[in-house]
Amino acid sequence: MGSMAEKWEELGGKNNWNGLLNPLAVDLRKYIIHYGELAQATYDTFIMERASKYAGASRYSMENFFTKVGLDPNKYRVTKFFYATSSIPLPDGFIVKSFSREAWSKESNFMGYIAVATDEGKASLGRRDIVVNWRGTIQKMEWVNDLQFLLIPAPKIFGAGGLLPLFKPLVHHGFYNVYTSASSRSQFNKTSVRDQVIKEVKRLVEEYKDEEVSITVTGHSLGASLATMNAVDIAFNKINKASNGKEFPVTAFAFASPKVGDIQFKATFDKLKHLHILRIHNLLDIVPKYPPIGYFDVGKELMIDTTKSPYVKPPGENVSWHLLEPYLHGVAGTQGLGLFAGFKLEVNRDISLVNKQWNILKDEYCIPGMWWVEKNKGMVQQEDGSWLMLDRDEYDF
Repeated sequence: MGSMAEKWEELGGKNNWNGLLNPLAVDLRKYIIHYGELAQATYDTFIMERASKYAGASRYSMENFFTKVGLDPNKYRVTKFFYATSSIPLPDGFIVKSFSREAWSKESNFMGYIAVATDEGKASLGRRDIVVNWRGTIQKMEWVNDLQFLLIPAPKIFGAGGLLPLFKPLVHHGFYNVYTSASSRSQFNKTSVRDQVIKEVKRLVEEYKDEEVSITVTGHSLGASLATMNAVDIAFNKINKASNGKEFPVTAFAFASPKVGDIQFKATFDKLKHLHILRIHNLLDIVPKYPPIGYFDVGKELMIDTTKSPYVKPPGENVSWHLLEPYLHGVAGTQGLGLFAGFKLEVNRDISLVNKQWNILKDEYCIPGMWWVEKNKGMVQQEDGSWLMLDRDEYDF
């Protein structure tokens, strides 16, 4: 990460990214892409194929995780996978369920992972980074319309007593339900995904309390809304404060994030001293505009426009404006939003990644669309000539 090791506090929002967003500083581009790739890994490992008995699980083990998703395996170590369920009906793509009667879980899905910087990573990053990466949904875009936009109190984050109802922060019902639901029927959700994440972050904060530590939370789409909620939770409840009194900074990078809460949620966020959130928003992406009424954005916004890229097919569509890989392409090349603003890749990032999950690049680049697929969809021929679906690393849940 080079000079970024010395600038990590500034790049993490200590000064609210003042002077870094317009024009977008090269080091901040690299920094955002770094965390975007950690978020993208939650998609790359996720088994979407419902014919698999492991649908909704991570394809790759914690030990092989970064190697298998094509990231540097030496900078971070995965310490935990976390799992979510929901006690209310949700649109397709939030919880993916297997068709198999032998499914690994009928109730839960892999929802992300927690990793901590190794000693090598610490030297590169400038501190011991604890990173929480939340999975979103890459299903059809109709999910934003299918959601009910009911605002409810969040007692598991902000407590049940104290303020009068008028002054209590309210949050999105569906997002809060995913964040806080537990199920006695699932071995993976005896506790909620919130409790799983909070427990592990607490443990790591205590383990590294005598070092320079940061907590970084990432996510895209649904994952960005959960990352926002989680980052506020960590800072509000001082999960970032070690037993020796040190309080570590919390930063969230929220890509294509729906809005999470009401005006009191925003007011609460604004008072949290050690928390900074940067929302990355592609101009034509509709998801960050939802819910349209009663909700307020939090943090700082970086607006990009991927339609200015000469590499992509014009004008695009809802999916191509929303997927995370095109977002990272936009961060690498944005030159602003003006009518005559161009597009130039300031970060040397392979354009083939833009087509990882959709057909977005112009045909002249000869990169197939949706190329990130398991060989033969996980079907493996056996010695007797038969075929079996073996689409997941062997690891204990």
